[in-house]
Amino acid sequence: MKYELGILGTGTMGTAILGRIVEEKKLSPANIALFDINRDKVLAFQKDGFHVASDAQEIADNCSVVLFSVKPQHFRSITQTVKFSEKNTILSIMAGVKIDTLRRALNYPCPIVRVMPNMPCKIGKGVCGVKFSEVDPVVQTKVNDWLSSCGGIVPIEENCFDAVTSVSGSGPAYIYMFIDGLIKGGMEGGLTYDQSKKLAIETMIGTAESYRNSTEPLSELVEKVCSKGGTTIEAVNIYREKDLEGIIVEGINACRKRSEELSKE
Repeated sequence: MKYELGILGTGTMGTAILGRIVEEKKLSPANIALFDINRDKVLAFQKDGFHVASDAQEIADNCSVVLFSVKPQHFRSITQTVKFSEKNTILSIMAGVKIDTLRRALNYPCPIVRVMPNMPCKIGKGVCGVKFSEVDPVVQTKVNDWLSSCGGIVPIEENCFDAVTSVSGSGPAYIYMFIDGLIKGGMEGGLTYDQSKKLAIETMIGTAESYRNSTEPLSELVEKVCSKGGTTIEAVNIYREKDLEGIIVEGINACRKRSEELSKE
């Protein structure tokens, strides 16, 4: 095949993965072909050395791995008109589209890699849930190497992809909301926005890194920050009274159920 990677659709997440692969020198632009129905959008990549395909069939004919980076509701417009072959491995980041659903739509039993990335992949600090289906071990190694440029990789059984969506895929939105609350709380105490933002972000990052390297239960770590009659316990008591943990789980459950609904449509 002429190109190692072909990308159908230059949306936010697809281009984020593309950017990391190139930045980390996993592939050069000369080994990547792109197609997007919005011709003006994709032509912007041409000046950086990427090949811009004339149509989706050119991607299938010339690319070993084909990344589906289109909206889930649009992928059938590709599979109904494009002929894939045994030379193609499909890499899908489409939320809610199951492997069997995609394979049936392809009308060819292509090997498929299903991936659920998240927004921090753009800066190499994300995480990807990954499931390989009938993929050659050599190709698996190559795809894992590409995805490693985006951050962590977690092997996932397909029946857990809706859970992955609800935790890591959508998780950045929940964390942004918590950071927003920390910033606003600090400002109510007299801090400037910039001061409160720095304190909130560095606390969030440092706490996450501390827990990554800890073997202690989270409940014990919470208690270690608190002291009887101190300040932290006053906030923690409010959060427990309002059932902050329960609210978070309730939101994640709602997100997961919606992902399950979309996968059935």
